[in-house]
Amino acid sequence: MKIRSMFLWIGCALALAGAPACDEGPKGPAAEHQKKGDEFLAASDYTKAAEEYGKSLAADPKQEKVWEKKAFSHKEAGDMAAAEEAILKTLDFKADAAKKAEVYANLAGIYMSKNDMEKAEKNFNEAVKLNPNDTGSLKWLGELAARKGGARDMKAPPVEEHLKKAAEYYDKVIALEPNDSGTYVNKRIVVGKLMEAERLKKEAAAKEAEEAVTAKDKAKEDDAKARADKHGAQMDEYKKQLDDLGKKIGEIMKAAKK
Repeated sequence: MKIRSMFLWIGCALALAGAPACDEGPKGPAAEHQKKGDEFLAASDYTKAAEEYGKSLAADPKQEKVWEKKAFSHKEAGDMAAAEEAILKTLDFKADAAKKAEVYANLAGIYMSKNDMEKAEKNFNEAVKLNPNDTGSLKWLGELAARKGGARDMKAPPVEEHLKKAAEYYDKVIALEPNDSGTYVNKRIVVGKLMEAERLKKEAAAKEAEEAVTAKDKAKEDDAKARADKHGAQMDEYKKQLDDLGKKIGEIMKAAKK
């Protein structure tokens, strides 16, 4: 899955010194420090750029683009704590929940690029709280849960709690984008891992039943056999889901060729 473009909302934050301005911009000290910041940014001196943008914002904090430039500079300098603080300042400039959600989603994407999945997940969740229809964030929450559940590693043991959560996220995406074949594929992988979990539990219960026969423990034998049957029935249910998902994927692919 491709990570969404980082800092989609940067706008002219990466404009080099001397490039046309995005707007009239601030006046006085705020403008002077912003210009110096742009010069340092153009020279890839991100630490000094961040310092100058900070001084510009101290003079005039109502500069959304400068907050974005400051965030980018901190990020490039390796100071994610300061970058996050600056990014979240841009929330004050967003008029609606969907735009605020984009800020959190972009921040989550940056943490993804830093391989900090815990903070990425936290911010994707914040995005979804603000915009429940944010399919991009929902897909990534599904992916992160699937990874935790072992769906992306054939040798990893299945963790049902996370796998079921992943399936829930994918179901939400499917409800919003019913013709997105990729989501059906991802859910199919998760369901396959859930089926594996039931298989392992069925085998364990069957082994317990055999041991109970040897021990002549009828009650334990009956209990183990009942559990084995239950897990077998759940395997059948997951098999049906796999077949249905496979059929749906085929239908979408066929329709796309027309």
